[in-house]
Amino acid sequence: MNKTYSPLPTIYPDQLAQKGENIYNAVKDRLEKENKGKFMAIEVDSGKYFIGKNQIEVFEKARKKFPKKIFYFIKIGFPADEQAES
Repeated sequence: MNKTYSPLPTIYPDQLAQKGENIYNAVKDRLEKENKGKFMAIEVDSGKYFIGKNQIEVFEKARKKFPKKIFYFIKIGFPADEQAES
């Protein structure tokens, strides 16, 4: 049983986080009113994002569209720097 596996993408967590935060900041004013407390998965290369009521739901939506990508997750209305202070 010979299966060909594609290599995993190189991940630089700081770059992923920065790109994710930039994308979130660009859309947060529009999203926070109706989606505060929901979760968002961002595919940072395309800028596309997905919203769901929990992390599993949003991950499944994102993975369906981008099966081989890595995502940046954020809770809408709670930026990463605020989460770290809690």
